[in-house]
Amino acid sequence: MTSWWMWDPAGTVPVRRFRSEESLAKSAPDTQAVRSADFTCPAQRRRATAVRADFLRVTGDPVQVALVEQRLWTLLVALRRSQPLRDALATAVPRAGRAALVAEPSRELAEFDRRFDQFADALRVLVTDPTPEQLRHTAALD
Repeated sequence: MTSWWMWDPAGTVPVRRFRSEESLAKSAPDTQAVRSADFTCPAQRRRATAVRADFLRVTGDPVQVALVEQRLWTLLVALRRSQPLRDALATAVPRAGRAALVAEPSRELAEFDRRFDQFADALRVLVTDPTPEQLRHTAALD
């Protein structure tokens, strides 16, 4: 699988000397870059890779594209941060009384997944129907 990275659109890309941008991205702190290698779960890596690939095909008003990019960055960081919780929930042994402990985190993950998928769907539509209205709709998603 091809590795990829995305710089924080609100930040500044480091200007240290490196052989390649890839080596710079690999050494960048998590606050500056999201990398495909950050996603240890294959399903989450596929989701992140697909939405990033769709974003790379987005064109249009630079202001609206920047808003879409910022939203993508926020969702990718949240997806990366959700991995430990997903792993813990997946490996939790069912026991009496534990359902209440995992109910709220499970609901929060389900809500995040719904928002992520809504954004991914809007990006897919934007790629197939690149109209200014669709770009504004995608940029306005919360």
